[in-house]
Amino acid sequence: MKIKTIKAIGLTALFLVFANAAFAQQYEPILLLSKSEAKNISQHLGDYKILEKSFSKVKKDADKALESKIEVPIPVDNGGGYTHEKHKKNYRELYYAGLAFQVTGEKKYAKFVEEMLLEYARIYPGLPLHPKRKAEQNSGKLFWQGLNDCVWLVHGIQAYDLVKESIDAKNREIIERDVFRSMVAFLSESEGGKDTFNKIHNHGTWSVAAVGMTGYVLGDKDMVERALTGSAKDKKTGFLKQIDMLFSPDGYYSEGPYYQRYALQPFMVFAEAINRNQPELKIFEYRKQLLKKALNTVLQLTDAKGYFFPINDALKEKNYMTEELVFATNIVFENYNDPSVLPVIQQQNEVSITGAGLKSAEAVNGMKKQEFVKNPLIITDGPEGKSGGLALFRMHTKKKDEQLTGVFKFASQGMGHGHFDRLGILLFNNDKEILQDYGAARFLNVESKSGGRYLDENKTWAQTSVAHNTVIVDEKSHFDGDWKEAEKQVPKTIFSDISSAEKIQIASALEVNAYPGVEMQRTVALIGADTPFIVDIFSLKSKENHQYDLNFMFSGHVMETDFKYEPTLTSLSPLGKNNGYQHLWKLAEAKANQGISKFTWLNDNRFYTISTLTDATNSLVVTRLGANDPNFNLRNESGYMLRTKDKKNYTFVSIIEPHGSFDPKLESVQDPHSKVESIQILKQDDNYTAVLVTFKNKKSYTLAFSNKEAKPDSKHKVSINGKNMEWKGNYILITN
Repeated sequence: MKIKTIKAIGLTALFLVFANAAFAQQYEPILLLSKSEAKNISQHLGDYKILEKSFSKVKKDADKALESKIEVPIPVDNGGGYTHEKHKKNYRELYYAGLAFQVTGEKKYAKFVEEMLLEYARIYPGLPLHPKRKAEQNSGKLFWQGLNDCVWLVHGIQAYDLVKESIDAKNREIIERDVFRSMVAFLSESEGGKDTFNKIHNHGTWSVAAVGMTGYVLGDKDMVERALTGSAKDKKTGFLKQIDMLFSPDGYYSEGPYYQRYALQPFMVFAEAINRNQPELKIFEYRKQLLKKALNTVLQLTDAKGYFFPINDALKEKNYMTEELVFATNIVFENYNDPSVLPVIQQQNEVSITGAGLKSAEAVNGMKKQEFVKNPLIITDGPEGKSGGLALFRMHTKKKDEQLTGVFKFASQGMGHGHFDRLGILLFNNDKEILQDYGAARFLNVESKSGGRYLDENKTWAQTSVAHNTVIVDEKSHFDGDWKEAEKQVPKTIFSDISSAEKIQIASALEVNAYPGVEMQRTVALIGADTPFIVDIFSLKSKENHQYDLNFMFSGHVMETDFKYEPTLTSLSPLGKNNGYQHLWKLAEAKANQGISKFTWLNDNRFYTISTLTDATNSLVVTRLGANDPNFNLRNESGYMLRTKDKKNYTFVSIIEPHGSFDPKLESVQDPHSKVESIQILKQDDNYTAVLVTFKNKKSYTLAFSNKEAKPDSKHKVSINGKNMEWKGNYILITN
């Protein structure tokens, strides 16, 4: 593509821009690391161990790069292939060498960056679209998707910013014209690139960050304005609009925590560049310090070891030790002086080689070991906080260092990376998944598995409703598996409360659009006890008969059931034909008990039981993932399903109960059997639901709640089994 010529009418304005100090020709770094900060880093390497360790890694990688011949191959491979990985390695080596130059002052590092950029200048303008591109995605030139080209540019322009002072005018002109301006034109002005540049999506965030940071370094106000306010400069797209639309007021990112982690790097590094070059924009104050909230929220959306809850398309190997979160924690601490992130920086044991990293290293130097505090939270979703949300239930047991964490998801779809898991739940004991989410079906950058892209099974299994711990109607996924339809509708929060965190944490949400004519309401409560337990009430209403399946994907070994089942011993068959059911082997089936049906499994050293109110018309199915999987792409995970057929209205009431322990070293077992004695629905109508749970020690819990939104000071007078109950708010818990 030819670079657009500047019309004469714009020349005067352009000269005025260059007269402005914020956009004047710069001969020292202006993005994330100034010369004075680099000097301070050099002077304090022996003082701050975390800083010395971090820079040593950067310098080691830079030195290793200098030992090898520079290679800039013509792109030919999928993700994970040689040329793909080489261009990834190149942008990291460029960045590390640039950092090494600023901190050490050794010109060999700058020369390496200059020579490699000149090699890219030689090939980039003439590159065609990537040969492995997919029709449904925006193509890159260096990589099969444009997103990766944007990531290259974010790193490449920082490297150039760090060494620009050492490059002569002739080579600067070549590099700026044939690498950076050429890339910006392709990524923000070409047909596909412009669409992504203006997209409210993580791909769009990387694109605007790349273009905007390049604009600052090249002194190009047009690039910066387009990055901030969109191609038309009308504020309908661009970086500011992305902050508006992609985050809730609580800092929840619509695509889920895994992609929030990924998107935070361009959000944070571009915000840092904006703040250094245009402080008058007060970007870190934008939307009531939204970027600070975004970091704190994503840190909360992790298990005991900092791994992100696998909501939506997520790979379970990512935690907050990743590079993206190192940059984010450092930048947040630098700009907000927020001490709550220091324990995370301490655990990361690494800082970015930036001004923010220097300040963070100084803050944690000599600090006593601290744990990042994870709290029960209600997190809203949607730009206005009105698109449902998530409830994070957290409660410690009487066992030392044991915390149960429940995740109740009643959030929006999450765009194309969203899963059909309305009103789904997860359960963790510390970092152990008890009720699990498959996450994404993908082997990232493993070329032998679909070129490192998402597998077909991501759609046929991982995104389907039956892959989650929720209700499936008539064996169809929510919204019939159409994410664009799902994106148009959001669940409704009925109520939520974590104010009595040690006694009860509760949330209730309503979904009326997932299936035509079916109203779904789930109320989940974590109840305080010697060992806390979950009360799970899932109500369904319709004018037509349906099959309702409540599925639980559990992790562990089946121990016992109190119902008699028929196992499949010699020949397995899939549970169904479509919508994920085709991937589940049916291992056993049973008729449910009259009263309670119990299913117990062992995970690590704890027993868990799901006790559900059932009758003889219910059927129970034990499943295992792996059917119709000829390429062995799926993990062999286990499921337990409660089913009822030909019902208009039905309510599943379940108690999810951790109990007992198993010590393989001592060969000791305690309390391996469920302690639930009975479950009763005391009342259920359009207005109220009340359930009674009694344990074998005769301790009982009565939970009553409103099925409709109520004002916090609303008074409820309800007759239950001839007894009058009165409470204010949305619910009451009575313990006897």
